[in-house]
Amino acid sequence: MTKEEILEAISKSGYLFESEIVKHLSNSGYFVDSNVVFKDPLTLKNREIDIVAETYDNTEMGLSTKIRYFFELKNNSYPLVLLTELQFNPNTPEEIIKEIITVPQNIKYDLSDGYWNDLQYNNFPLFTQYCSFIKKGNNEIMATHPDELYTSLNKLCWYCEDEFRNHMELFDEMSTKYFRHWLYLPVLLINDDLYELTIEDGKSQLQEVPFSKLMVNFHYNDNPTSTIIYVVTKSYLNEFLQDMNILEQKISNEMRAAVNGNYS
Repeated sequence: MTKEEILEAISKSGYLFESEIVKHLSNSGYFVDSNVVFKDPLTLKNREIDIVAETYDNTEMGLSTKIRYFFELKNNSYPLVLLTELQFNPNTPEEIIKEIITVPQNIKYDLSDGYWNDLQYNNFPLFTQYCSFIKKGNNEIMATHPDELYTSLNKLCWYCEDEFRNHMELFDEMSTKYFRHWLYLPVLLINDDLYELTIEDGKSQLQEVPFSKLMVNFHYNDNPTSTIIYVVTKSYLNEFLQDMNILEQKISNEMRAAVNGNYS
């Protein structure tokens, strides 16, 4: 094989995509771990999350705010379409956004505030279904749930939930000592071609978007639960991270104000 053929094959496989994102996150000031191994709760086999990243922790005076990102990457050959908008109702799970807050007794801090309110994005719908496409033997294009995509979504759900619950149990033991507000954010990063399908006046509307949100239902330790996965295109990654960094700084400022007795 020539060098050009090697690079072309690596690029098509998605390995180059992952290497580029790892390098980019590291150069942008994130702590990055790649190919993080965890145990599949269904098969008990080892699985890998493509990338785990987090910002440098601004820990001071026992105060810590952080967003932990869990990435699965897909160098998609076909479009990814999110559809079926979530209709909020009393049965909608409360913990679809995974955040942990521990507050010392001498600090006044609104537990209902924080990442949850800002991540609702009133102008952005939340979807509960997805599809991509495969080419059948007769060259017919069929909408489906590709196995690799389904596996990636499950891995994001399981790993994020496991990290969230393990840290919640650990932090509960120190909840009276440390002021902490952490967010656990699963992200499906795709190359391009992301669409949302909505129904307006009985007609299907298909719109290309740079990012969207997908709620996934799954079981963790035999208990049903749900999480929101952020679906982000490669071209939108920097803007997405910038928005999250602004939100993280906002939470940090509110926590400092609470420590100083100025929280309202």
